[in-house]
Amino acid sequence: MQIGIIVTTHQGKLRPNGQQLIKNFVESCKSLKYNHKIYVFDNASEEPIKLNYNNVELTYIKDQTKRGLTGTWNDGTNRAYFDNCDIILVSNDDVTLNSSVNTFIDNIKNNNTLYGPVSNGILAGPQLSNSMGAGVVDVTNRVALNGFFFGFTRNFINNYIQKNGFLFNENYPWGGNEEEFQSRIWKLGANSKIIKECYLEHIKIRGWKQLN
Repeated sequence: MQIGIIVTTHQGKLRPNGQQLIKNFVESCKSLKYNHKIYVFDNASEEPIKLNYNNVELTYIKDQTKRGLTGTWNDGTNRAYFDNCDIILVSNDDVTLNSSVNTFIDNIKNNNTLYGPVSNGILAGPQLSNSMGAGVVDVTNRVALNGFFFGFTRNFINNYIQKNGFLFNENYPWGGNEEEFQSRIWKLGANSKIIKECYLEHIKIRGWKQLN
């Protein structure tokens, strides 16, 4: 099984530690027991970020104001799809993966479902936790999964891609993109579920989005 991991990063005045964050993230991906490719989008860093890993495809975006974070999600999803990835994970760069991400991947089998983990690094909601739990919680039509980390199958894209060829709505380049996305796919019969046996540390750094 091939895993595609999409992550967006930035380094600049409002986020001087971006290079270290993305390096730490890529290193933490070694926790995966599956073959994986990491699609890193450098969203308009003042000095382009450098990474030297065989399984990393690094793309520099000169102007982040045109498509924002959602544009990188769309481009990464499409690249992972055409690279025949079976499971696609979308992550923030201020997340640290661990071995529980393998349990997360093992649970992503339903082409009709979007999955998220639990974490300490969100403000509120059913994903907020200081440790892993047990079971899978269905939150469909109740609350959108937090956009810091979520996953889905390759065929999920076939089910919910828009006519313009993108999974996510680029009218929401920054805030509200995950809420709009899940509200839309729920109406089409999709589900959103939390896999409580996957716990991920998340620092939650927002500063660089102020540049848009």
